[in-house]
Amino acid sequence: MWKPILPALFILTMAGQAAAADTYKLEPTHSSATFFYPHFGMSHPSGKIIGATGTLVLDTDQPANSTITASLPISALTTGLPDFDKDLKGPDYFDAAQFPAATFTSTKVEVTGENTANVTGDLTVHGMTQSVVLSVIFNKKAFNPALFKTGVGFSATAHVSRKAFGLSKLEPFVGDDIDLVIEAEAYP
Repeated sequence: MWKPILPALFILTMAGQAAAADTYKLEPTHSSATFFYPHFGMSHPSGKIIGATGTLVLDTDQPANSTITASLPISALTTGLPDFDKDLKGPDYFDAAQFPAATFTSTKVEVTGENTANVTGDLTVHGMTQSVVLSVIFNKKAFNPALFKTGVGFSATAHVSRKAFGLSKLEPFVGDDIDLVIEAEAYP
């Protein structure tokens, strides 16, 4: 039998119609998106946004009917470099004052294996929306003794162009190709 699949990412709120669908809320302290960017072609530093919120509806009988919508607060972005974080949140990059969240809303789920799927959706960053495919792995459904709840966990990856979201400052020194790694837990 197919195991439930969908991301965290990044992202995530879901709305399902089937009777077998279970509704989960993202657990913000364990749901995040990490991004990696090319720096002068010499390294791939990272940044992280923790605190994803959203709702996930998983249809275990017909996974393709599952949906997800998620939101990440840009104010939570951190690279470990306070001055750079301030720049990234400022008007030259993410402009957190005008665009306080990055969001993802799924539009299609394609099962690719027993615990994997490609989840296509609309990613909105910096006020611009692009279609993105998340490669998702369902990690497991388990009881969390810290929360006294049974939940689900997912990992996902994606590759995006920062130019597509109007974030091209310092190119080509800072490359356009951004890799995303999303980790999420969700509970009823």
